[in-house]
Amino acid sequence: MQQWVMSDRAIPRSYRMMQGFGVNTYCLVNDKGQRHFVKFHFTPELGVHSLVWDEALKIAGQDPDFHRKDLMDAIEAGHYPRWKFGIQVIPEEKKDNFEFDIQDATKIWPEELVPIQYIGQLELNRNVDEYFPQTEQVAFCTSHIVPGIDFSDDPLLVGRNFSYFDTQISRLGPNWQELPINRPVCPYMSLVNRDGQMRHRITKGKVNYWPNRFDANPPSSPAHGGFATYPEKQRGVKARALSDKFSEHFNQAQLFYNSLSPIEKLHVSKAFSFELDHCDEEIVYKRLSERLAVVDLQLAKTVAKNVGGNTPTKAPKENDGKTSKGLSQFDYLSDTAQITTRRVAILIADGFDLNSYGDMKSALQQQNAFVFTIGSQRQGVTSGSGEKVIPDHHFPGMRSTLFDATFVPGGKHVDVLAKNGIAKHWIAESFAHLKPIAGVNEAVDFIRKQINLDAVKYASDGQVKESYGVVTAHGAPAQLLQVSSNIGSESKGFIDQFIWQISRHRNWQRELDGLVDEIAA
Repeated sequence: MQQWVMSDRAIPRSYRMMQGFGVNTYCLVNDKGQRHFVKFHFTPELGVHSLVWDEALKIAGQDPDFHRKDLMDAIEAGHYPRWKFGIQVIPEEKKDNFEFDIQDATKIWPEELVPIQYIGQLELNRNVDEYFPQTEQVAFCTSHIVPGIDFSDDPLLVGRNFSYFDTQISRLGPNWQELPINRPVCPYMSLVNRDGQMRHRITKGKVNYWPNRFDANPPSSPAHGGFATYPEKQRGVKARALSDKFSEHFNQAQLFYNSLSPIEKLHVSKAFSFELDHCDEEIVYKRLSERLAVVDLQLAKTVAKNVGGNTPTKAPKENDGKTSKGLSQFDYLSDTAQITTRRVAILIADGFDLNSYGDMKSALQQQNAFVFTIGSQRQGVTSGSGEKVIPDHHFPGMRSTLFDATFVPGGKHVDVLAKNGIAKHWIAESFAHLKPIAGVNEAVDFIRKQINLDAVKYASDGQVKESYGVVTAHGAPAQLLQVSSNIGSESKGFIDQFIWQISRHRNWQRELDGLVDEIAA
């Protein structure tokens, strides 16, 4: 669990780019009365992406509603977030065939052993009309199931089934299931649920129990859609205890860490180091440094060095080197140039080149990106040819952290930007946060000065150049400034390369090569 929390998955780029896991083990019961154990999965169509740590810290202060607005804006624009719905299924007779207990909520079922079968789709296509009654009063409950789904002996699920129901009673009252947002889609509700505070419906008739002398309101039989608990066979001694497999805590921690990419492993070590640095109890960071050696010796050494823990010299447990599909976020990166709903900022000031501004904005919007013009003032910014553009925001009101990429058009406005501290910091911070940056003609030198690293190369006359996710063009032929119909990693055009870099989410090589350490973000 610590590995997951300290990984990039803990700081998602968007709710729309998060995986959903059932965590608990449920059961599926078919029409033949056969039981299978099941875990539920929701995989986002947009891929699985995260923020970087410094960026996440800043967004928390700059816009605490960032994720909520991101989701609502996408839905409002008609770009409905979708998740593929999948299940992992294990027949009842095979439940003991694994080295882990399949009812242990702290364990995953590796996809190599139990493949995910995608059987449906979840789509969010409407925003709430009123936030409090439709969001704050939602009452999720693990014990609310439909015929065909049943509970397992997952100990966490057993506890949650009691706790969640009891929590909703305490939070919303005994009739919380009658609130509009919590009512079943089917108009039928149990006629024996009556009385209590805050009733929302009036039930006709005298009978509120079964059986009764009138034979009124009988419960539905399983043959007519009623629920029936699976008749599980029991043998042996029933005791308040867990299987021995619950006592193994490190195999899957190793599996998770081994499956990460180099940049994700680096982020795990940095996250542990950051959090433990805030701990004043010496015994805590020393013990955790030693504990990490069971997962990976090099990880433990790195964290121990950073936080002052005991540096282990030998791993208490040999790492078997096993990996599993689906644990790294890179397993979900699309091969296509998909930038739908990506937020791109265009920085302008008086004197900007209207043509390069318009060409880039139009190209990005055609790819369904969200394009925002950030100007020196919001009343209007005048181009070099005299046309006025009204920015969406002005520099003091926005920061690079709230966008996925940045473009600076050409023009004499770069002289104004060079005197604006926020604009200059915007470029440096975007580079430190590994985001794509693009500039054309006069903007190339402006970007070069803000990044100021010899390792990053820029376009000279007649060229288009991509270096560490920084895409520049200077005096390039017109054909290199047009968008092609097949954008990919080998694309030569300026706008094509910028779109491709945005679709990669971040340029991780900057951090792996140590360039980020040289930038003050």
